Amino acid sequence: MNVRGTRLLKRLAILAATFTLIVAHYVVMVRPAYLNWGATPEEQVKPLPGDEIVEWAASQATRAITIAAPADQVWPWLAQLGQDRGGFYSFDVLENLVGCEMPTVDVLRPDKQSWKVGDRLWMYPSHKAGGVGFATLQAFEPGRVLGFGTRMVGTSLDEAEDGSWTYVLEPAGATHTRLLVRGRGSPRHTLLGVGFDWLIFEPIHFAMERRMLIGLAEVAETGARSRRVNHLHVLLWTLTFGLLAAAKVAVIWREHWVRPLVAFVAAAAVFEVLTLRQPPLFIGALMAMVPALILWQPGRRRTGPK
Repeated sequence: MNVRGTRLLKRLAILAATFTLIVAHYVVMVRPAYLNWGATPEEQVKPLPGDEIVEWAASQATRAITIAAPADQVWPWLAQLGQDRGGFYSFDVLENLVGCEMPTVDVLRPDKQSWKVGDRLWMYPSHKAGGVGFATLQAFEPGRVLGFGTRMVGTSLDEAEDGSWTYVLEPAGATHTRLLVRGRGSPRHTLLGVGFDWLIFEPIHFAMERRMLIGLAEVAETGARSRRVNHLHVLLWTLTFGLLAAAKVAVIWREHWVRPLVAFVAAAAVFEVLTLRQPPLFIGALMAMVPALILWQPGRRRTGPK
């Protein structure tokens, strides 16, 4: 093998080792922190309506938010959840980018707020993807509970539902409400399935669900939400991911690879924070500048005799 080929293999090995360390940090430190975002220790373990949908769950995550509005003011917004109803109050620019056709106006739709057991919660248009993008209402308490049976990724329509997604409203005094969202899933039978859940499905689902909880709080409290801010968050994510890709290429092809490798690690860390913690835009923009400066800061000129 020539020198260039040897160098390429070395750089790829360095990137692979670095990426493995990043993934290990995510699994050990980051994932446990977001699984039960916003939920108290008591809320994480207490039985909730809808738990019976998946009786023997191998995984469970409970997320929560306090909304400065009484439950009867929150319920109409929650009750119109769905692609064919009022949307999901999340990053709809991303949802529509993959063809979800989500509503782009946040208004109360009284004709879209009624439910009965067996109704479908559409997450993707019914006329697309063979009509698989739905969950089925199985636990229902008007004004308080919407509990849906779901299918985990890889489970076909011919198989029984093996997951659940439940929303529970609990009064927190006369003027506030706790919104709990619990997801449960049956055991995975392969390491590939577990890896897909942990590394791909869970972080994407959490990023969207976190913004949904915040969006529900905003519309229940004020009647509107900051959709433009959501779009700017997505733009910042895109730019940071671009920095991550640029740093990876620079590690492979630049003569001096250490600085690009540091930029690669920094971009991965910033992307993780921006998507999973979603800090204020100004803070996020400052953070995104760090890997950019590391990657493209001009080197110092040598002075003195050569």
